[in-house]
Amino acid sequence: MSNYLDLCRRAVEEAVKLGASEAEALVFGGRTMGSEVERGQIKSCNDITDIGIAVRAILNGSIGFAFTNVLTEESAKEMALRAIKAAKSSPKDKNWKSLPSPRPYPSVFETYDKRIEDLTSDTTVELSQRAIEATFGVGPNVLPAFGGTQIQVLELACANSHGVEVYDKGTAIVTYMAAMARKGAQVSPMCYEFSAKRKYEIDPEWVGKEAGNLALKSTDVGPAEPGKFKVLLDPFALQSILTYTFVEAIKGDNVYRGKSAYKNKLSQQVASELLSIYDDGTLPGGLYSSKADLEGVPCQRTSIIEKGVLSGFIYDNYWAKLVGKESTGNAGRGGGGLGLPPYGTVPSIQPKNVVIEPGDASEEELIAEVRDGYYVREVQGAHQSNPETGEFSVALAPAFRIKNGRIAYAVKGVMMAGNAYEMLKKISLIGKEARQVGNFVAPKLVVEELTIIAK
Repeated sequence: MSNYLDLCRRAVEEAVKLGASEAEALVFGGRTMGSEVERGQIKSCNDITDIGIAVRAILNGSIGFAFTNVLTEESAKEMALRAIKAAKSSPKDKNWKSLPSPRPYPSVFETYDKRIEDLTSDTTVELSQRAIEATFGVGPNVLPAFGGTQIQVLELACANSHGVEVYDKGTAIVTYMAAMARKGAQVSPMCYEFSAKRKYEIDPEWVGKEAGNLALKSTDVGPAEPGKFKVLLDPFALQSILTYTFVEAIKGDNVYRGKSAYKNKLSQQVASELLSIYDDGTLPGGLYSSKADLEGVPCQRTSIIEKGVLSGFIYDNYWAKLVGKESTGNAGRGGGGLGLPPYGTVPSIQPKNVVIEPGDASEEELIAEVRDGYYVREVQGAHQSNPETGEFSVALAPAFRIKNGRIAYAVKGVMMAGNAYEMLKKISLIGKEARQVGNFVAPKLVVEELTIIAK
């Protein structure tokens, strides 16, 4: 802890000594270790450590950036010098205000477990093998196609010239499995399940059985009718659709640039009155929970939609200050598609744990509400959605026909089209059990009308 913070302090001090009006240093990264499954066998093991230091130096509104994965005092000072040189050759950013100032940090629970940090690769192999055996145990025609177990130990240290100093450490473990099944001439789509926790509490047998059973159910195929239907959306499908639409609309930079469907709609009704959504970087056990974001700003809970009314957006430091607000603790790094490690990129707005508040409906009540429609577990192609308009068209796999208030059979070769923002207005029932898939913590929910495209 002290070593990484000391490196950050040294880099900041060096940048200021070299003439920076402001400076920030971040150490971020850690160890990823695991085992991979392919066609029912352990294919490989990996153990990778990737941690580095990044320095931002500001010279009268010009910003320089440099990074390295060499964590020594000499390299930290060298990055400060390189950041200064980069700032001198960069144009002035007329919108730059300042780096973050110190704020109190929250207590964040259930994000670190020493048992995970102490695990060996042998344990990840054992967990993966247990998932394999559980998948095979579903039936003779069920195959664990791919999967594995990964553990991660991440550390964050950040300091800047305004007095921000923070250190955090977290762990995570996931076992995942994608299964396929055959029944006569019918072959299921790839059916995926996982268990991901910040504490050592995963159940690989559950993962294998659920993936295998879902694949087996997907071989009982019946006809799909086209038209407009009620649809029960699973958290997997919700996460895919909303990540490429709704998440983009709630980012403060997109709002400022006029690229958000929610621009100029604060305090207006934008969704069903049943729907409340918030982003929470302090959620106990949340997969993306932490004490601070990657600018050293405290994480927090931010209301986005309250009973259908748009109540807020998420910001990093730059865009918050540009519009006269405080950062919501949503500065992330990475995601630029350049293959760089997270510490090798400048901050951008990213969600933490986007929580859709559960309702009180049971699984049976949700299916009965649909009565004649579809249950969509997963979708493919959501990345091609239009984030500004919300339009999407996705393939469904796996998905199931609901008839007479019960799940009747699986469907194949089916697509679904709609508008994500209109979809949120048509929610008629929300389930009481939520789970985390990616950045979303969501229950199943019923949408009154979506377009089903089938042959």
